[in-house]
Amino acid sequence: MAVVISAMLLAASAAMVSSCTWMEDFLETGSGTGKSDEPVIPMDEVHNIGELLAGDFAGDTVWVRGYVVGGLSSDGSIDFGFENDVLGTVLILADTDDCTDEDECLALQLTKKAHREAIGPDTPANREKLLHHLLYVQGKVGKHKGYPALSNLCSYKLE
Repeated sequence: MAVVISAMLLAASAAMVSSCTWMEDFLETGSGTGKSDEPVIPMDEVHNIGELLAGDFAGDTVWVRGYVVGGLSSDGSIDFGFENDVLGTVLILADTDDCTDEDECLALQLTKKAHREAIGPDTPANREKLLHHLLYVQGKVGKHKGYPALSNLCSYKLE
């Protein structure tokens, strides 16, 4: 009995740490389950960048869809098209694949090593794979270096 109660308390405390619900190697999104690297995305809950920027989502964990248009340079400016060296921990997303207006962009923080290796702009091969491609991400809305941002990435899907 004590083991069951301990397991229930551990599960409850894990759920409070993150608003993403992990079940072994599956992510439950509310409309089904899928592997964490191929999430089932509840399309009626996906926001575009414009909706996110105009709404009051601060602190919420949400799904967002946007095109990768660049990264963040070490000086803190947005580097559209990966023309220069960029930080390997931040992607820039926008509603269109040709956006060059900083006010229409969202920074995506990649704090986990696995996410940086998979979709981080560290290498030319990754940049080529990412640039102008649609990315669905689930994370927490906030700020990063003065830009609207998504952090605590729960899941993603690159198209």
